[in-house]
Amino acid sequence: LTVPEPLVTTVDLPAMEVPELLATPPASAFVGTVEVALEVSDPDAQVWFTLDGSTPRAGISTLYTAPVELDRSTALRAVAEVFGKTMAIAPTYLALQPDLDGFSSDVPLMVLWTTNTAPTTKSDTYTRFTLSTFEPPKGGRAELPGESTLSELSGLRVRGSSSASFEKRPYRLEVWDRLQEGETDLDVPLLGMPADADWVLLSPLIFDRALIRNALVYRLSNLIGRYAPQTRFAEVFVAERGEAVGLDDYKGVYVVVERIERGVERVDITRIDPVDTVLPELSGGYLFKEDRPGTGEMGFTAGTAGGLLTFQQPFVAVEPSEGELSPEQSDYLVGELDELGQALVSPGFVHPTTGRHYNQIIDVDSFIDHHILNVFAKNPDAFRLSGYFHKEREGLLQAGPVWDFDRTMGCSDDTRATDPVWWDASNETTDCTYVFEHGFWLGLFSDPAFTERYWARWAELLAGELSVATVQAEIDAMEAELLEAAPRNFKAWPSYPPRGGSFEAEVDLLRSWVAQRQAWAEACLALPDPSGC
Repeated sequence: LTVPEPLVTTVDLPAMEVPELLATPPASAFVGTVEVALEVSDPDAQVWFTLDGSTPRAGISTLYTAPVELDRSTALRAVAEVFGKTMAIAPTYLALQPDLDGFSSDVPLMVLWTTNTAPTTKSDTYTRFTLSTFEPPKGGRAELPGESTLSELSGLRVRGSSSASFEKRPYRLEVWDRLQEGETDLDVPLLGMPADADWVLLSPLIFDRALIRNALVYRLSNLIGRYAPQTRFAEVFVAERGEAVGLDDYKGVYVVVERIERGVERVDITRIDPVDTVLPELSGGYLFKEDRPGTGEMGFTAGTAGGLLTFQQPFVAVEPSEGELSPEQSDYLVGELDELGQALVSPGFVHPTTGRHYNQIIDVDSFIDHHILNVFAKNPDAFRLSGYFHKEREGLLQAGPVWDFDRTMGCSDDTRATDPVWWDASNETTDCTYVFEHGFWLGLFSDPAFTERYWARWAELLAGELSVATVQAEIDAMEAELLEAAPRNFKAWPSYPPRGGSFEAEVDLLRSWVAQRQAWAEACLALPDPSGC
């Protein structure tokens, strides 16, 4: 018996219209004047807008009736109820001074514009800015005037430790929601990186005149399988007081970096809330660092080992922050670090009460890789400043991500990393980290099993991801990317010229230092005890 197939009737349904509120032309940089039309997909909807950067309010702000002509830099903001959904846009139109008419670059351009003045110290709170990017199309160039590839509201503040006082200031950048600015973040895929609201703008100037040291080490970390922040190079303008953007606002080459924070595309740990006060929820996730406490922070100490030996070190909570940690969570984190310290001084490296070996507390391979990357670059401040750790729920304590390498690899104006030999800078100064003796590392390197595993990993990496061919190829690629932009950077900061008279000569110094470092390390690995090399 044959059963007929059921009759299927195909009905063409109208596609659901996606609610839209558009500005035409979109956000852009212009010369002279620009006429902007606001379009809405619902013909019955009304559009309300502001031109002074304030939040638009339906029935209160200016009702849109005809295209608006702009002759100055303007943060246009508009809102409409489209098919029952509130839509908001915040395109910025940047008026250009004549000296930027025709400016172009083969790397992205980023314009930060404000009607206020730019922040100058770390004590300054976030200042409202607009963020506009101009990215080169594939095989093309970023051009001014032209349409922005991204235009959003943002907040900008000074960051860093010693670098916060530099003329070329580093910044923290937050991208803000178009209706709840400063209260709600907006995740955006800045310069093609995974979407997020929090970013760092590193400002290589005094120490890293090759401009690529941080980006290079972060890339090497990625290559060996350890998360480090993604980076992009950009030429940055910071324009103040609502003025037209000109060459006098040019700040040079910056490294745009993912901020180290919890996130699926960043430090992938489970969010822990104040109510998570019992196991297993209590066990994570945590993100913290060895560093100086910031403004308003006290930090905490942990790592007590007992007896005459202690690994106690200062730490700072990152996520949750110090003010968000519950007492139970703080006690748990300190307890884990204290237990690690006690295990490292106990027979068999096993905690006498809990019975846990240190390799049941920490992820040994992450600690080894973290140590090698810092020592490879001869980071004089390694493991005592900007040293991050994280712990997933029910997971082991992990070392990393790596951070802050401007004072490494034969840099300018800091002699602690001048010599490519010695594992640390103790042959040049006492103001450095003794890499085999600092903190928990003293206990770890007292275990022959850890030491053997450590030097084996060195040999593996020097033959692979940290080989001459691999590292030099990364340097070459970054140098090629900045060959055009770097001279403009140094022209903007003539007090800090590249050594050897050119960007290429400066990069050659880095390239030579790394090659010497690799050759010296390989020779040391042939010795019975490479640490004494």
